[in-house]
Amino acid sequence: MGALFVQSVKEIDFLLVNPWIYDFSAHDFWLRPYGLLKLAGLLRKEGYKIHLLDLLDPFHPELPKPLKRKAYGTGHFYKEAIPKPHFFRDIPRRYFRYGMPFKLFLKEISGLKFKAVFLSTTMTYWYPGLFVLIDFFARNFSDTPIFISGIYAKLCRAHLEDFISRYSWAQIEVVSEPMEDFVKKLKRQFLPKGDPHPFDYPAFDLYREIPYVVMLTSLGCPFNCPYCASKKLYPHFIQKEPLKVVEEIEFWHKKYGVIDFAFYDDALLVNFEKHLGVILEEVLKRNLKVRFHTPNALHARFITIEVAKLLKISGFVTIRLGLERVEDRLDEKVTLSEFEEAVSNLKKAGFTPRELGAYLLYGLPEEDFEKVERALNYLYELRVSPYLSEFSPIPGTPLFDEAEKSSRYPLSEDPLFTNKSAFPALRNPDWKKIHQVKNLAKTIRKTLLESSAQAFQEASCLGGKG
Repeated sequence: MGALFVQSVKEIDFLLVNPWIYDFSAHDFWLRPYGLLKLAGLLRKEGYKIHLLDLLDPFHPELPKPLKRKAYGTGHFYKEAIPKPHFFRDIPRRYFRYGMPFKLFLKEISGLKFKAVFLSTTMTYWYPGLFVLIDFFARNFSDTPIFISGIYAKLCRAHLEDFISRYSWAQIEVVSEPMEDFVKKLKRQFLPKGDPHPFDYPAFDLYREIPYVVMLTSLGCPFNCPYCASKKLYPHFIQKEPLKVVEEIEFWHKKYGVIDFAFYDDALLVNFEKHLGVILEEVLKRNLKVRFHTPNALHARFITIEVAKLLKISGFVTIRLGLERVEDRLDEKVTLSEFEEAVSNLKKAGFTPRELGAYLLYGLPEEDFEKVERALNYLYELRVSPYLSEFSPIPGTPLFDEAEKSSRYPLSEDPLFTNKSAFPALRNPDWKKIHQVKNLAKTIRKTLLESSAQAFQEASCLGGKG
């Protein structure tokens, strides 16, 4: 490795690394390491010199090939096929490492001198990329402290600590305190090299390009769905001050020309009149020509006709509703009648199937795929584009215990077993039936999009004649 460390040295305070993803699939669907970027912003505000190395960066100029980009800033990650874990041999899909080649990673860090390394990962079953980095830094930078945070670190701490225990010589710490308290602790240990940055916004400007910015206007969720870990991660539901959110949107839009903003909130519409409603009214007042996306889904119960109209005129172009199930419902966050009323309101406001979709959760213990097909047809009748979400049992949630009883894997032994593409809650997955259901969802989406485009074209022609 020493031969690679030949370029001039850049001295910084901290190196922040977003790991590779090892999985059957991964897509840049407004996917950024928000927690790591927020930490970078807070550290810069204190005067620390930061270097962000996102191993998933789709815009790195030295990737072996350019990557396709899609609408609204989304796109593909670079990937390399690798052998899949032996216990996934029954899954009829290829396995990949998503992110830059390892040699490019070595080149990226070869000219850096840093006081500490910060690592983080989100999905619990994405930890292999994190483990590779822990091993690398522990062996090659043994005197450099390593700090680890993120959703996996919170939900699977025992699993993580068991792994890092083998590196007894290294200084590895799993971060447990709130981010602001952690920064205060760092200030007592490290002196900053630079001057304070004027803003503490998540440091999206550390990327080569900013195709979109992720927003988080609240923490937690007032609901307690049995398949979700939001309550475990954030026991209390806290919303940010609305005008501060608007200022952040305006900053990225005016200073960096960002148009697309994706909300990561679990409960964006809760307390609408005092929160998101205020934000959107102010966006209109300041004449900010931006687009909004909701990859984490909205609660349909809160979508009145007034809410729908404000969403439309303020720039929402990707609406995803959390329906989850039509039969055998798992939660009480929305009834079917409330869902249908929300869909009606959104359509009246001008949303089409291209913009309007709903998530269906499937792959639950003892799954009945006939019910999944009926749910897909239900959405087709409502002219709502269906998006299937494979069930991944999350440690610490009520449905995890139920899934473990029906799973063909020992889910508690290794988070890798919870990979959604493995349909881990099913003892004997019917891959043919799964493929049929996926194709049905795609066919419905295509049909709805084509009919929507035709209707738009016909309306345009009528408008022209008039």
